[in-house]
Amino acid sequence: MNIVQLAGDLELDEEEYRSILELFVETSRTDLAAIKTAVAIGDATSAGRAAHSLKGAAANLGLSDLSSTAHKIEERSRESRLHETHETVRSLEEHLAAVERLLEGKQAADGAQVPEEILKK
Repeated sequence: MNIVQLAGDLELDEEEYRSILELFVETSRTDLAAIKTAVAIGDATSAGRAAHSLKGAAANLGLSDLSSTAHKIEERSRESRLHETHETVRSLEEHLAAVERLLEGKQAADGAQVPEEILKK
């Protein structure tokens, strides 16, 4: 999937979607930092709140895998199982990095296109 397709799915033009996606990446970095800090100190409430925010924003932009990953963190936070989120947080970082590469028009680090499953709807 690409930006044009994601924008079309939301009935936006590419420029509008890029602007929204740039804001999403900026706020997602903040949410991701909050999740990482909360997990490190065992603050399930803060981790869940940040994951919920990220989940909803990603879903609204058609980034379903990113949203799903954030949802897993939110669920584990609710269940006070933060100790089980380390791999999921890493996965969330990878999904966000892929969105950044997509936004910048870059390919994945290995030269391949950004994986479809990261951005599938």
